[in-house]
Amino acid sequence: MNFVVEFYRSRDADEAMLDRVSLEAPNLRAALQGAAALFRSRAMPQIPDRLRISDEDGSELYAGPADGAYPADG
Repeated sequence: MNFVVEFYRSRDADEAMLDRVSLEAPNLRAALQGAAALFRSRAMPQIPDRLRISDEDGSELYAGPADGAYPADG
């Protein structure tokens, strides 16, 4: 499945997107693991504190900490 990972920096109510990457993964859990690896390896102008994962149709599947911590109920 193709996912889109967006890395953000949040300040108060404002968000600035730092990077957007396409990622191929079999499911959301694997996409979160891939996003965490990207978080550690990509050079970005600032250190992101949030990420958003969407499917290829743009539906948001995850929004949370940039380290890709998987929700406890997932």
